[in-house]
Amino acid sequence: MAKHVMDRRASDNKYLHRDFHISADIGIAYVGEKYGDNGVKEYLRKFASAYYAPLIGDIKKRGLIALKEHIEKIYEAEEYSEHVKFELTDDRLIVDVDSCPGVTHMKKKGHTPSKWYIEATRTVNETIADLADISFELLSYDEENGKAKYQFYTRR
Repeated sequence: MAKHVMDRRASDNKYLHRDFHISADIGIAYVGEKYGDNGVKEYLRKFASAYYAPLIGDIKKRGLIALKEHIEKIYEAEEYSEHVKFELTDDRLIVDVDSCPGVTHMKKKGHTPSKWYIEATRTVNETIADLADISFELLSYDEENGKAKYQFYTRR
């Protein structure tokens, strides 16, 4: 009998990680229950500063367009591009999300996002902005569906 070998890599498959949102929220909730609000923020700051280091460097080099492109890629990977809108000027990027793919997926699967899930938006983006020498402001957030409006802007 002939031996058949299949050579596959993870990169050969479409990347879609919706269940990651549930796992991430469970992890964030664990940190929150064990170490409180400040523990969640500290954990997310450490994560963001390491994981997003290449993005932070790109923002420093190319400006807000790098951040817009990054967010666009996330929503494309989530197959959720129609739910995000951008306003980009020389000194400001406004992101308007009509519902969060993570919150939508979690609720569809019967998981209620923890009270700390908002920090995955607020603290992570604040950290990216701080390290890229820009500013971040969360303008609105709806816990029901993750609808959010936020902005990044250059410091003067």
